[in-house]
Amino acid sequence: MKNMTLQNLNHLHIEDLKNKQHPSVYFDSEAYGILILRFFNAIEENINVFSSGFVIDDENRVYLFNRDTQDISELTHSEFYKLIDQKVDDASDYLNTLVEKVEDMEESIYDDHDIIKSWFELKKLFTRIDRILTQTTKVQELFFHKSPLKQDEILKIGFEDINEHLNRATRICHTNSAKLDNIYSLHHALTNEKLSSVIYTLTVISAIFLPLNLVVGFFGINTEGLYFSGNQDGTKIVTAILISIFTVSALFFIKRKWL
Repeated sequence: MKNMTLQNLNHLHIEDLKNKQHPSVYFDSEAYGILILRFFNAIEENINVFSSGFVIDDENRVYLFNRDTQDISELTHSEFYKLIDQKVDDASDYLNTLVEKVEDMEESIYDDHDIIKSWFELKKLFTRIDRILTQTTKVQELFFHKSPLKQDEILKIGFEDINEHLNRATRICHTNSAKLDNIYSLHHALTNEKLSSVIYTLTVISAIFLPLNLVVGFFGINTEGLYFSGNQDGTKIVTAILISIFTVSALFFIKRKWL
């Protein structure tokens, strides 16, 4: 059989191969099978998500859809494995950079006041990556379970290795997503503790000064016969009363260990 071309494919399958953001999927027909795997890597520290499409004909020949030429080109089984393995390694490298950011966040949780913004970005990335890895792993396993390519012993070992790498990356993603949840819980607890401390301080200050406000308010009313109104030492006496109330209140709070 001569080499397969795009003209041999169903037009709907061609559209799927051309779609850069097509999710991972595998389906086969009598004449050929279509394998689309979604991967990610880093471009200037930003995530780049893309799909790679492959065609497997009825003679187990593998073709890669080239987006530059908008055509398919044949790959050896070894090239097929190495290409996917490289994409998995690139994804793992980017995932490792995110893991380092999570570790840095754990170290700086007490000092970084803008941690929530960084937390949200990382949580969003790990959630997205988890969806990609879960679907890609599922499709890769389905493909190799159904595909006659598993008869190639070297390719079988290679895809078992790829499957192990994908599963490990998924576990790393789950672990660090859980770490982010713990970081958020701790940050929330620290924020609540600071807020509680502020409210507690304001409450204590209010409790100490409330009696003073009552005394000052009482002596501030403009009525006849007010205590000490005719006494030349009235101001000193009232001041002494205020100081006494403040001192007694402060000592009471200190004794109760509220201060």
